[in-house]
This record gives sequence, C-alpha cells and structure tokens, in this order.
Amino acid sequence: MSGICAAWQKQSGDSAGSILAAINRGLALARTDSTLQENDSVGGVAVCGHSAREIHGSERLFLACDTDLINAAELAQEAGLAGERARPAAVLAAMYERRGEAFVERLRGAFSVVIWDRRERRLIAATDGFGIKRLAWYEDENGVLIGSRVDALARSLGRDLEIEPAAIANVLNFSSNLAPLTIFKKIRRLIPGSLLVVSDGRVRCEKYWSMRYYSGGRSSEEKLSSELERVVQSSVSAHIAGCPKDQVGAFLSGGTDSSTVLGMMSRAAQPPVKSFSIGFDEERFNEMEYAELAARHFHSRHYTYNVTASDCFDALPKMVTAFDEPFGNSSAIPTYFCAKLAAEQGVRILLAGDGGDELFGGNERYATDKIFQVYHSLPAFVRKGVIEPAAAVLPGGLWPVRRARNYLRRANMPGAERMFSFQFLRTHTLQEVFTPDFVSALGQYTILDIPADHYSRAAARDHLDRLLYVDVNITLGDNDLPKVTSMSELAGIQTRFPFLDRSVAEFSGRIPARLKVKGFNKRYLFKRAFRNLLPPEIIKKKKHGFGIPVASWMKSDKRMRELSHDTLLSNRTLERGYFKKAFIEKFFQENEATDDPYYGDILWTVLVLELWQREMAARPIQVTA
Repeated sequence: MSGICAAWQKQSGDSAGSILAAINRGLALARTDSTLQENDSVGGVAVCGHSAREIHGSERLFLACDTDLINAAELAQEAGLAGERARPAAVLAAMYERRGEAFVERLRGAFSVVIWDRRERRLIAATDGFGIKRLAWYEDENGVLIGSRVDALARSLGRDLEIEPAAIANVLNFSSNLAPLTIFKKIRRLIPGSLLVVSDGRVRCEKYWSMRYYSGGRSSEEKLSSELERVVQSSVSAHIAGCPKDQVGAFLSGGTDSSTVLGMMSRAAQPPVKSFSIGFDEERFNEMEYAELAARHFHSRHYTYNVTASDCFDALPKMVTAFDEPFGNSSAIPTYFCAKLAAEQGVRILLAGDGGDELFGGNERYATDKIFQVYHSLPAFVRKGVIEPAAAVLPGGLWPVRRARNYLRRANMPGAERMFSFQFLRTHTLQEVFTPDFVSALGQYTILDIPADHYSRAAARDHLDRLLYVDVNITLGDNDLPKVTSMSELAGIQTRFPFLDRSVAEFSGRIPARLKVKGFNKRYLFKRAFRNLLPPEIIKKKKHGFGIPVASWMKSDKRMRELSHDTLLSNRTLERGYFKKAFIEKFFQENEATDDPYYGDILWTVLVLELWQREMAARPIQVTA
C-alpha cells in the first residue's frame, strides 16, 4: 500500500484532478502500483497501490483511507453496513456522516484518512494517535495538498522547494526529522493524533487524542500488574484475530518487548508461532542468544538470518528511497531483512514490540535521570549554599572535581535539556560541524526546540511522564515507527503494534511514574506483570538495542568504504553547503582509529542524507496528468 492523497484548490477548474494524478504518481513505489481518484472541480482524493475498497465517492463526499483497524467489524455494524458494502472507505464515510469530525475517535488501530466534503466544501485529514500511518501537507496561494509521502508532494509541485535547514540538523542529531518539520520548508508533517481541516480558505490543525498521565489512584502493585497483563493479552489477541496462522509472525530481538509479544501470541494461538530474528557476524552487535532463548521458551518456529556488509550495500538504494525524507537510523537495515525473511516464509503480518520502552519506562536514560533527581531532593540551602559553592572553589584540575562540576551542571538543566545533553549537536558546536552560511541559515533554531515543546505540552505532572511523552513523540513517532513501517512495506509485510493500542497506551498513562521506574529499576511494573511469562534471563538482561555495524563495514568492506568516502568527500556533497569538509574528514579519521561505532554512525547518517537527496533529484518531477 503506497499511500493516499487529497487536494483542494481555491479556484474551480480541472487543476484538482491533474494535481491528484501527479501526487499519486509520486506515491507509487512500483510501476505496477494501481491508482484511483475521485474529484470534482475544486477538490478530491486519490489512492495509490490500494484497492477500490480504500476509496469512496458519493454526492456528499469523497474519502480515501489507508487503514489497519482492529475494530473494523464493530464500526461496520455501527455504520449499518455488512458484506461487500462494509468496505473500509464506505464504513468510514458512513461514520463521518453520522459523527462528523469526531468519527476518528472511534477508530482503533492504524489509519490515515482524507475527506473532501462536497456539501460543506471542506477538506479533512487525520492520522492515528501514534502516527503509524503518516500524512504531510502543503499550502500556497492556490490551495492545499495532502499526501502520505513528503517526496510525492514535492514532486507534484513541479518546482524546486527550499530545503529546511532545521531538518538537516534534526536528521544529523536524531537520525530522523522531527514533526511537524519536513526536509522542505513549505511542507509540514501532520502531528500524530491530529485533524487538519481546510474550510473557507483557512487551515486548522488540532489534536483529537494524545497521551495523558495521571499520578493519582491507590491501586496496589498486584492489581495494576494483573490488569496490565490482561490489557496487553487482549490487545495481542485482537491484533491476530482472523489472521491465518501461517501468515502471521513476530519480530523477535530477544528484548523484553518483542519477547512479551511472542509470549502473548503463543498464549492466544496454538503454538508454534513464527518468529524472526536478525544477527551479525560481529559479536558485539549480536543479540541472537536472547532471541533464541525466547524462541525455545515459547516453542516458536524460529527463523534467523545474519546480515552482511554485502547485504547492506546491495539493499541500500531501495531502502533510502523507501523513506519519504532522509532517515539515518541504521537499524532500518536489520528491520528490512527481518521483514524480508518473514515474507519469504509466507508471512504477511508481523507483530512488533515497539512502544514498550516509551510507555512503561524502559530506556536507560530514565534511570540515569533519577541520579539528578536525587540531588534535587536535597534541601535548597544544602545545594545552593554548600555543595555548589564548594565545587566552584575546589581546584578544577582534579578529575573528581571536574566530574562533580559536570554532574551539578547537568543537574541544574531544565528537564528536556538534560535529557538531550549528550546528543550530538549538544556536545559538538554548530561551527565545528556546519559551514558558516548554514549556521546563519539555522538562525535561532536548536535541536532542543521541538523536544522542549513536547515536554511543556505533556498532560503530566511527574517529570518522568513528561520524558516519556517526549519519547513517545520523537523516539517512537519520528523514528522507530517510520523505520519499521517503511522497511516492512518495502519487504511486502504489514506490521502491527499491540502496545500502541489505545487500551494499552491509556492504561500505561494511569500507572504512577514511581512504578514505571522504581528506584533505578526500569520498567518495574511491566517486568512484575510479565515475570511469570518471560524467561528470567530476559527479565534481567540489559537493554541491547537493534544496531548494525555500519561503522565497521565502512572500514572493512571495500564497496561500503568506497561508497562512503567517494560520496561524502565529493564536490557534489560539499557544494550543498551543509557540512564542513574538515568535519567529515575528521570523522573518517576517527572511525579508522577506533572501534567505537560513534563516528561511523554519524557518517552513516550523513551518507543516507546525501543519497536521499541525490535520488530525489534523479527521479523526474511529474506535474500534469
């Protein structure tokens, strides 16, 4: 499924139809992708790579959708539709006619939807609460365009769009851009859980759903644990209901989240469940031991594959273009090969454990941050009147003193700033990385702007819950979900995320922060809830992550080495005016001199940024039908 799009033009004519056709061609990831559209002289909608089930036209409205709803049958019943009439687009159209814009609050699962309301002359777009299905939009003096892919919107315009400097900084720092920004200045990403409404020539964006956190309640740990187990089991069961057993499986990294999902699938369906894992010859990146442990424990039919540098090189071009804007998270590579492995075994739907860390407190930085909260539990007169003055006058050349001063400096940072104080563009100056002209173009923007906004907007009282909200939006919404969905679609797989069902997410918001990270124990309540399900080795293991040895491959593999050096040090790259040549050369030298993947990981991000832009320029712009 390649995407949906919509257009509204201020002046009536035939332009709406031709613009929709242009966006649709940009959405096509393969020449064989079919396209369908419904439009009048002012507005309309279209789908690409979908069936007629995803588009609906009537005298009242045109609707296009990309949905994976787990309450589809319930919605059809509410809409009064059955059999062939209960097509997804027809059901959503009926729901809209009954409930208006509020119909999106009844949708359970992943979705994006666009509506041209012909009677009200109103264009509407919406995405699910976590942005599993994404939309972007563009506005100018002629009208508004909406599409699933940023690059498709850009190509449909038939002219060069100005690059957003802040997006370049975001990609380098976070390995992905941060919504609502995109790589182009005039195209914006619709925030997850949002409605966009165009009416009377005005654009309105508003949130219809967001994570909320409650610190009250007196439920015991035992009661909360039991309810959490029940809610997760119910979600997993709902996400595999009706799926042919041989066509559903699970991503399995060997971590807490993926192992829990596999365990719950094994409970809900008769074993064996198919599970899929990726490994590497480089042992420091290999977590296969824990994946195999989980597979044995749950008696799954386990499939594995070791990704090589050659695999990476060969798949890189199509992986780069599968993303609608530059994406530098190298774990996209094992994600793609894992989904590809599943597809080769006849699987069409994979369940993934994404979201567990961000909902239940599983990231290491949450425990690290509590070290600084310990300091703030001291009386102010002790901190400001004794400790900090003493640290200021002690000899700065002593290592313990330098360490103490650094601790105090970070402890006194605002919440979001402290969370990101180790980020690349917080430990390296802009002047070290970027050209003077690029630094000037960035203006006052910093990589803390969007995280700090999320932190301040969080519907939470506790500092930890605010950090979780930041990660739900950035780590999950801007990074992990686009990675998994894009790579799965490239492999021909549909991925579902049972932790992101609203029943699970909203329950996590009711868990007190003190039970998410208790002391320095991450995911305290979650691990208590599933201690009888998971092997003790997985409960106790340290978080490993889903990385890939690109830094090593840039040194050891001839083709990867040549690609990275020839691309990043080329005149074409340097003439863009983003990065200083000295910065790139220094990081190549540091990557050669150390086994630390840090330098190579940064170079990888710069590499895919450049490759994406070259591919964007290479594909022809399509304007008219």
